[in-house]
Amino acid sequence: MVALKIRGLLLDRDNMPVVMLAEEAGQRLLPVWVGPSEAGAIIVELEKIRPAEPLAHDLLAVLFLRHGLRMERLEIYPRPQECACGARIVYRHGLRNCTLETRPSDGLALAVRLGAPILGAEELLSTSRLPALLHGIAGSPRGVLFLKTPSAEPETQRASFN
Repeated sequence: MVALKIRGLLLDRDNMPVVMLAEEAGQRLLPVWVGPSEAGAIIVELEKIRPAEPLAHDLLAVLFLRHGLRMERLEIYPRPQECACGARIVYRHGLRNCTLETRPSDGLALAVRLGAPILGAEELLSTSRLPALLHGIAGSPRGVLFLKTPSAEPETQRASFN
């Protein structure tokens, strides 16, 4: 597994949100297609926007913290049979190591809230669909929007709603 960080978000030629993950110690990028609501949840957290009421991912983060669960990492792995990627949340509950299968989009939204590392399988980076994606948006007047992500390390395992 390769350590990744969120570099930004963009819209593909079909106006679907794509989270761009970048190697922490390298140049490669991994695009992950997400739904509009998950993209919004990721942007809200990265940009430190505080909605009047908590989003679903905020509630899940609070649940983790209140019940002593610690998100150790998010692992993104290939699912060749579906031409997509899957994800699993690796967490601890006391001395127990646990996993929870999830969509990459939901895992990313939770990982940014809890400050958990994001890891991607090497084979995803080496077979990335990035060239096709960039070709599809090259002629777009929108171009690519990369968010201004915080330069400091995120606060780990915090709850923002009481």
